[in-house]
Amino acid sequence: MNKIKYTFSNIDEYHAACPTDVQKRLDQLRLAILQAAPEAAETISYNMPAFRSKKTLVYYAAHKEHIGFYPTPGPIKQFAKELQPFKTSKGAVQFPLNKALPVSLIKKMVHFRLAEVTDGSRSPKKLKPTMQAVHKDILLYNNRQNETDRTICDLLLSEICHSLPDAENKVWHGHPVWFIEGNPIVGYSKEKRGMRLMFWSGLGFDEEGLDVRGKKFKDASTFYTSPTDIHVPDLKRWLKKSRNIQWDYKNLVKRKGILERLR
Repeated sequence: MNKIKYTFSNIDEYHAACPTDVQKRLDQLRLAILQAAPEAAETISYNMPAFRSKKTLVYYAAHKEHIGFYPTPGPIKQFAKELQPFKTSKGAVQFPLNKALPVSLIKKMVHFRLAEVTDGSRSPKKLKPTMQAVHKDILLYNNRQNETDRTICDLLLSEICHSLPDAENKVWHGHPVWFIEGNPIVGYSKEKRGMRLMFWSGLGFDEEGLDVRGKKFKDASTFYTSPTDIHVPDLKRWLKKSRNIQWDYKNLVKRKGILERLR
């Protein structure tokens, strides 16, 4: 896909135009960027996926044998030593499709670029971007998982925070959960089948992908065993529905186990 023949209006369209194996790489890159810069806005610029926070932070593009990542010259210069295994130019780096994406390095470059954009008067090296809205117990929960499950947790955490920035969060009944006005909305937990993503009101979403349905309440779930199982457009759609479709779990005890529709 080194020559784009279409004009794209959003990132989902761009990814959908790529081969399936490339889509998975692009989804992984997209999530890594959003995890490093959760408030960044997605857009299309020069017909490529781009992410903005005051200014454009980074771009990327799919090519026949690599993914081009364009973080501007600053991060390329700052992380030159770590980028030695890859082909680079003044403001770009090529990530071969036959090698794993260096997710940790990508996040560091996005952090650095975000610091350049948001606080040009200070050295980006001294700025430590953090996701302050995330409860420390959730970060501890993620860090206790094995490498595969931790990656899944981190990707879910990033997308949930990006889609539900106003939701409160904490570890509740042993696993991470997000709440809107005290009502549980979404959470994830490690189970034998894999990492379970559960929406408390997901039964009302009418989504085939949420195929584990609650029998007593209105919940619906899916399981992930690999980070590549996470399909970003589906996840975004479910999170959008989770704000608009809610059952009142907050007052479940008060109503003696009877659920009522909030919205």
